[in-house]
Amino acid sequence: MRTQTGRRFTALFLGLWLFIIFVSVVDGYLALRHRRDIAEFELNPLLRVLVQRCGGVSCLLAAKFTGTVIACASLLLLQRANARLSLVVVSLLAGMQFALLLFLLLA
Repeated sequence: MRTQTGRRFTALFLGLWLFIIFVSVVDGYLALRHRRDIAEFELNPLLRVLVQRCGGVSCLLAAKFTGTVIACASLLLLQRANARLSLVVVSLLAGMQFALLLFLLLA
């Protein structure tokens, strides 16, 4: 019985983890697609500075990619250390990513 629950936790964790990556890819694609207007429409002040200083979207995409890799790798490490806590954290992050996806697609 315990193994079945562990498998469900793992499957749910991986599904949410993949969803986080998916939303990050969509965000990066939209930044690349709208690269000419990104300096005007980027809402994150730190990323706006990156776009202005680099003169393009390449630094922005590198920062987004690096942040996603660090966050997802940290989630995997947390999952190995504490499966229940990692499920809570990945659920919260997936919820925030879902809100970001809605914002990106509806705004």
